[in-house]
Amino acid sequence: MLKTLPPTLREKKRYLAFEILHKEELSNDDIIGIIRTSIIDYCGLKECATANPWLIDYSNGMGILRVERTQVDNVKASLILLSHYKKNPINIRIMGVSNSIKNIRKKFLKVPHEPYYKIIQRKKREYQNKLKNKNI
Repeated sequence: MLKTLPPTLREKKRYLAFEILHKEELSNDDIIGIIRTSIIDYCGLKECATANPWLIDYSNGMGILRVERTQVDNVKASLILLSHYKKNPINIRIMGVSNSIKNIRKKFLKVPHEPYYKIIQRKKREYQNKLKNKNI
């Protein structure tokens, strides 16, 4: 059985609150693609792998992105420099950086904190409803 890493050996993470201004509604897959391509274009593959960007939550044009602590400035710069997506102008605004999801939600997104397991349950329900609506 695999053991988990002790806290001293784990990567230190920071969370970025961002807002996307775009004409069309973007899905989570679109957002992930936008983030990864912008980091790869600006920093390169190695820095993207080091930054390890992970989309935590995205809704209503605002989201939370998890990044490795030393790469926060590179990720912020690469997201700000992105100007077009699918031939439409796009603007990504970084609202702030914090070391916990709870603080990000409270300070920048002005949304009450929701435990992670409840978010997963809500996403599963949305996905199941989406599948039911396709089958009908």
